[in-house]
Amino acid sequence: MKTLRNVLFLSATLPLLAACQSTCSGDARTDDYWCARSNLNKGVYAAQTAKLQSVASLRQHEQQDARALLSQRQAELAAARASSASSTEIARLEAEVASLRLQVQSLMQ
Repeated sequence: MKTLRNVLFLSATLPLLAACQSTCSGDARTDDYWCARSNLNKGVYAAQTAKLQSVASLRQHEQQDARALLSQRQAELAAARASSASSTEIARLEAEVASLRLQVQSLMQ
């Protein structure tokens, strides 16, 4: 009788447990304990962390490159102004410097 009751209880609760498992999102902020435990064991969070570190490193390199180019173009602009370069050349360099400043700012976010 007790075994039958246990079997019936498990039969009734297994669909509920399965439903809980299907709600695992892979997001450590929202996953419950069981999902988080499973994701830790499977390396899901470690893989996500590695991917985020890779993206951050790439963005840092892009930002460094953009800053170096900005510095170079600012020096070219200063030299063009000092040597009385044509107004079209100065305007082109000013536009490029403004664009690079925006690019650097967007990469900082």
